[in-house]
This record gives sequence, C-alpha cells and structure tokens, in this order.
Amino acid sequence: MIDVAVNGIVLRTKSKALNDLGTINVLGKTLEQWAGAAIGAPYKAVECSPVVNMAERVRDAIDRKKPTTVVLFCDTPLVSHNTVAAAVKELESGAEKALKLPRGYVFRTDYLFEIESLFFHNTTADKEFDTVTDSESLSRVTEVLRRRILRFHSDGGVVIPSFEHTTIDCDAVIMRGAVIEPYNFIKGKTVIKENAHIMPGNYIENCVIGAGARVDSSRLYNSCVGDGTTVGPFAYIRPDSVIGAHCRIGDFVELKSCVIGNNTKVSHLTYIGDAELGEECNVGCGVVFANYDGKNKYKSVVGNRVFIGSNANIVAPVEISDRSFIAAGSTITKSVPSSALAIARARQSIIPNWSGNMYAPPIPEAPVQPTYNVVQYSDGIIDGSASDNVNSTDETKD
Repeated sequence: MIDVAVNGIVLRTKSKALNDLGTINVLGKTLEQWAGAAIGAPYKAVECSPVVNMAERVRDAIDRKKPTTVVLFCDTPLVSHNTVAAAVKELESGAEKALKLPRGYVFRTDYLFEIESLFFHNTTADKEFDTVTDSESLSRVTEVLRRRILRFHSDGGVVIPSFEHTTIDCDAVIMRGAVIEPYNFIKGKTVIKENAHIMPGNYIENCVIGAGARVDSSRLYNSCVGDGTTVGPFAYIRPDSVIGAHCRIGDFVELKSCVIGNNTKVSHLTYIGDAELGEECNVGCGVVFANYDGKNKYKSVVGNRVFIGSNANIVAPVEISDRSFIAAGSTITKSVPSSALAIARARQSIIPNWSGNMYAPPIPEAPVQPTYNVVQYSDGIIDGSASDNVNSTDETKD
C-alpha cells in the first residue's frame, strides 16, 4: 500500500568500480527502483555527494505538506518495506526529529527546513542494508533478491524444483500449478498461466504463456503462446508473434511478427515471418516464408486447413485460401484459390553421363593389370620374367 503522507528520496551514488550504481539492473529493476520500492511511497532521485551540502537538494525535492521524509541510498536494494514502515512508525510515535538507519534516514519534514546543512557520507552496512560497491557485492545482493523472488512464487503454489538454477525477474507473474524446471530465465513482465510446464533451458522475456502450455529449450521474446500449445525444443519466437491454442511449434522453427491460428502445426526447420496463418494448418519441414526483397518486407496470408508441403517457398505478398494444398518443393508467388492444389516446380529431366559438374571428384581410372611371361616348368607355373635364363633340363647341359 502506498503511503501518500511520506516523501521518498533515493540518493544516487557512484562507486569507482561500477560508476553510477542507480542505473544497474538487477532482476527487472534498477538498484534505484529497488530502494524506492522499499519506501512504499512515490519517490524522487537526488544525486548524492559527500562534499556538497544536501539540505537544499533534498528540500527542493520534497513536499513540505507531507509530515515524514524517508531517505535511502540506491546501493542498498535489500532493504524491505517492512523495515522502513517500522522506522516511520517509530519516528511518528516518538519525540525525535530524525531517525538514523544503517544506510539511510527518516526525518520529520519540518526538521529539514530548520537545519542549514546536511551531509550524507558513504558508509557500508550489512545484512538487510548490504551495500553494493563492486561486482562481488552486486553478485551477493542479486543472489539474495533472486531467492526472495523464488520463495514468493513457491509460496504461491508454483513448482520450482531447483532454486539453485532458476532465475525469475521481479515483475513476472506465475500462476498456481505452473512448473518451472531448472536453467530457465523468466525475464521482464512475463505472465505464465496455471499448469504451464516450462521445461529446462528456456529464455522467456515479456511473454504470455497460456494455461497448460509447454515450452522446451527455446527463446521467446515479446510474444503470446496459447493454452495447451507446445513450443520447442530449440524454437525461436521473435517479437510480436501470437500463437493460438493447441498449436505445435517444433524444433528449429523461427517465427517473427506472425499470427498462428488454433490447432496449427509447424513441426520443424521452418521460418515464418510477417504472416498470418489460419486454424488447423500443417506446415511441413523446411518451409520458408520469403518476406523480404532486400528493401521492404511484405505479408503473407494463409487460410484455414491449408497444407503446405515440405521445402516450399511462400514469396510474399501472397494469399493462400482455405483448404488449399501446396505441393512439396513448390515456390508460390501467386495467390492460391480455395481447395486448390498448387504445384510450382520444374519437370524433372535426366541427362545421362553428364560431365559438367566440375566439383564432383573424378572417376578413378581402372588399374593396369601387370603382364606376366608364364612358362611351364616341371614343378608348376612360374613367372618367366623372374629370370633372364631360358629354362633347360640337365640333358641339354655340356
């Protein structure tokens, strides 16, 4: 709940190792936003300096009508709203004009207009006020925030078998019964509906995953997946794609800026870009929607219950009407009417003994068989070339 009676100030700090700390993004929020969320009230960011009097900077940023002002440093993203709310309550119930936190302050607003100088010195703290100063400390606080987010979803009925190997951004919405297996990155404002199964090895950013859908080892960006649809493995869903219910988007399929109707199957090794497909279509293996001519991109429209055979090319802009059939290996450049068979490929010709393929390895010549001078000898056939002497018997000797 937002407390409209509180001024929120987040001091932007820098470090030698990471420079401007407030702009570093951690699990969907910058460090400045994490600190601002802990205040529980609208906040303003003020540049902090250890050598500049901050009284005037803070006074210029607050509303004097609000009785309380909370000041936090942007480098302490782990501080919780409960801690800040307890400090505000303690200040308002006591007589103090200011309350020091391990890394921040709670002031009575009037007190800030009574003092002439105010200096905020960079100090480090631990636990809930653990301070980011370098990459090591950033990693440490990121791990704490990551586990907080996982615990929140786990308490809400989401099944997360491995806290060690799952990352979910703070703005993701995951409904009860969904399963998030290891090695998944759920980024941005993703919504995963009930009983969806996110198999291992996905990167999902700013997407809606329907109830009962399954996504396996794929990349999805700024798109919608319908109820009961399966995606992957190794699919690539690029931005502005809408996939209907009970579809099949298989392995090594790439979609970009397209609409896929309910119960349509795009099983494998296919690219569909800038296209609209109807319901109950089947797209074969190796199909390419050629949407780009080198300068402009064009759209293709495919009706309901269309069958597109393997290795077909759909050259946009083109319209393929309901119940038509595209023969495998066809290149479609003109519209296809309803219930028609489209064949766009050359008739096969055979040229025998063609030697024009200069890249083919040459046919090896037959080996030359050796010639032997074979003569008859008393104990068998021998190679006469083994000796220059003429074979003779003892009777011919002198």
